[in-house]
Order: sequence, then structure tokens, then C-alpha cells
Amino acid sequence: MYPLPEGCFAPRNQWYIAAWADEVTRAPMERWILNEPVAFYRTEGGRAVALEGRCPHRHFPLGKSRLVGDDLECLYHGITFGPTGACVRIPSQGMVPAGCKVKAYPLVERWKWLWIWMGDPALADESLIPDHREIGLTDPEFLVESGTYHAVPGRYMLMHDNLFDLTHLGFLHKTSIGAGDFGSVDEQRENGDTWISSRREFPDIDCPPLFSKVFGYEGKIDRAFGMKLYLPCLHAGYDFFSKSASAADDPGAPLGKIRVYHAITPATRNTAHYFFAFGRTFKHEDAEFGRAMLAGLNAVIEEDLLATREIEAMLTTLGSAPGEVLLKADATCVRGRRLFEGLIRKEQAA
Repeated sequence: MYPLPEGCFAPRNQWYIAAWADEVTRAPMERWILNEPVAFYRTEGGRAVALEGRCPHRHFPLGKSRLVGDDLECLYHGITFGPTGACVRIPSQGMVPAGCKVKAYPLVERWKWLWIWMGDPALADESLIPDHREIGLTDPEFLVESGTYHAVPGRYMLMHDNLFDLTHLGFLHKTSIGAGDFGSVDEQRENGDTWISSRREFPDIDCPPLFSKVFGYEGKIDRAFGMKLYLPCLHAGYDFFSKSASAADDPGAPLGKIRVYHAITPATRNTAHYFFAFGRTFKHEDAEFGRAMLAGLNAVIEEDLLATREIEAMLTTLGSAPGEVLLKADATCVRGRRLFEGLIRKEQAA
């Protein structure tokens, strides 16, 4: 499925971010993951549970049903499933058919996220979840603002393409986070089997409008930023700012460091989930400033969603994958797509 080859949707034997931890409560919640409905809830003891979200009787959504103790009772006919997915009650009969059960998905709560494994439960190795200290989420130098969720009106790989190719910053985000001349700086990239990273440094450029407000500074700056994708869903990025080395006043003085976290999880074949957080090294004590900055960055994401919505509409209307012209700036994107395809092909061959 474009932008991957036909027959490739998404790898299953991987950890995906399914929700913010505080989204899942004692009220059942439905969320589609990898084109399957999943019902989320918490037990009376507080443990988060993820069950297949379709009742096997008449296919009513279990995420729109009710809890009875720690069990999930289908709102339609009262068929009830425990946290393991086993059917524990059928009101209209005593015997439970062998096929009357739902899948229970491995679910891990780390930091403020819930990570789900949609594939073979026997392969769900928690050590594969990215180390949260390594990516800065729990680094005390950074205060992380969290809790933003966006429904993506397009297939998940369009959002990965967007984050692989950051040359769009100077155009789609020209009036907000902007960037310098991408043609004048080299992109440094690396990758392994399950990750890919890219970084750039921009010397002596205009401070983008949003960050001029953030730092209260309108002079020339030196900017270094990069992004690393931990397949299959989490992009962890950095954006470091300092006064230009050629500035007349305090040249090279640091203005601030920012970390960003973009988590993209496939919902249906044509929609996705987007979880965003950011961290900063400055103004930790100013909660109002943090909320305002988060709102400004969410406005930037809305610009990305606009582009994704329009591209998805074009692809859906065309009905088939068109050819595309690849540019020099697409090198990271092409490598990233190949990594996704490799994971999917490996599962298909197993």
C-alpha cells in the first residue's frame, strides 16, 4: 500500500504506542490499531487491559460496552469477557462455545504511554521498547510537556514520510518553525535494522517566527536539529538554538534546547494516531509558558495534518498508486520505507 509496495501495510510483531496512560480509565474505550478494533480499560486494581474489540457473537464493539468488575460485558447481548479474553458469561445459556473468546493483547505502561503488541504474544519482548532515558523523556535537564493526541486523516506512512523529509519546514511551516536553506547544508544520516536518524546544522540563519517568540530573540542564530525513528512508531528529535557565532552581542550564547516526540501508530488502512510531546531546558517553572508553547507546536502539527489530508484524498480518489519523482532530499525517506518493508517481508516469510 503506497508509499510501501502493494501487499505491505504494517509490521505486527512490534510495539506501538496505543494511548496516553491517562486516556485509559474504568470507562471502556475503543481505538483501532493496525486495522483492528481494540477495547481498552483498567481493572479495579488499575491495570490497563487491551482486548480484541469485536464481540464474536454479533460483532458489537466491545470498546463501546460496559464493565462489570474487571470483566467487559457486551452491551448488545451481555456476553462477558475477562481480562484474559476468555468468555466468563453468556446470559442466554450455560455452555460457553470454544470459539467464544477474544484476543488479549500484551500492553505495557511506560512513562506516560501505553505500548501495545498486536502480533504473536510469544514474541512480545519488553526490552524492544525504546529506552525512555536514552531518548530524553526522563532526562532531568528537560521538562517534558505531554498529553497531545491527533487523529490523522491519512495512512500512517504519509506521516512517517513527513518526518523523514524535513525540507518541508521552510514551506509548509514557513510562518512558524521554518528553517534555513536546505540546499546549502548537508544532511547526515545513519541507520540500523530498526532505526534511522538524520541531522543538519544551520549556521547564521534568521530565527523562525515561533522561536523568536519563545526565546524573545530576533537576531541571527545557529541551529542544529535532527530526528531518529525507533521503528515502527517513535520519532525522537532535538532542536538546539544558540546566538549566531557571528553575533555582535554574546556570540554563540545558548538560547535553549528542545526535544520533540512524534509517535505514529496505524489505525485503519487510511487513518492513524499521532501522539506528541516536547521537552525544553528553559523556563521549567513557568507552566503557562509551557502550555502556550505546546499550543504553538500543535498548530504546526495541524499544518502537517492538512498536507496529509490532501494527499490521502488525492490517493483515495485516484484509486491506485501513482508514480512519484524522487529527489535528493528523499534519501532518508527511501531508506526508512525500505526498513518498514523489510520488517513486513520478514513476517510474511515466517
